[in-house]
Amino acid sequence: MKLSIRNFINFLSYVLIAVAIYFLFTGHSIFVVLGYLAFSAVLFLPRVIYRRLGLHENISNEFLDWIEIGFSAIMLLSVAGYLWLFDNIFHYDTYVHFFTPLVLFILFAIFFKGATLHLKIKTTKSDLVLATLVVAMSLILLWELFEYVITIYLNKNMFFTVGEPNDTLYDVLLGFMSLPVSSVLVYKYSDWFFDKFKK
Repeated sequence: MKLSIRNFINFLSYVLIAVAIYFLFTGHSIFVVLGYLAFSAVLFLPRVIYRRLGLHENISNEFLDWIEIGFSAIMLLSVAGYLWLFDNIFHYDTYVHFFTPLVLFILFAIFFKGATLHLKIKTTKSDLVLATLVVAMSLILLWELFEYVITIYLNKNMFFTVGEPNDTLYDVLLGFMSLPVSSVLVYKYSDWFFDKFKK
């Protein structure tokens, strides 16, 4: 599984770079081109954090496989939306703004717990959930602020709900609605997840 997952992530990154180059030569905004280049680079973030935290010393590579599968699935959810699904699936934006924070919350919590184990910092499950909640809520608000600024001041439509003045509010509420679900999952299964992949 290790080699196939690594190769898939690498291939997916190359595809996103190719999409960025295509958009560059077809007259799309440089903002769109840079966005796809950023997507291609971000795919490697779990791998980098995994190494930086020293998780590979005590946890199997299968752990990283599942992290990368979850992270790349979320990236694909967003990328597919920007390519064509926002325009072709009714309220596709709703799914993105619910499931993306949910999965990212779980991934953040896993890496936070990995960091505390690596640094030998004693924490409870409540500490883990609370810290992840603060980061997740902050990122949701920062992303929506970013979307608002880009749409309003740079005249680039990032809302994908034409004529909907409250899109930012709806997206924030959807993101916040996913947090109780992910909090329960992290609180209940975080120990099991780490124990399952110990070397």
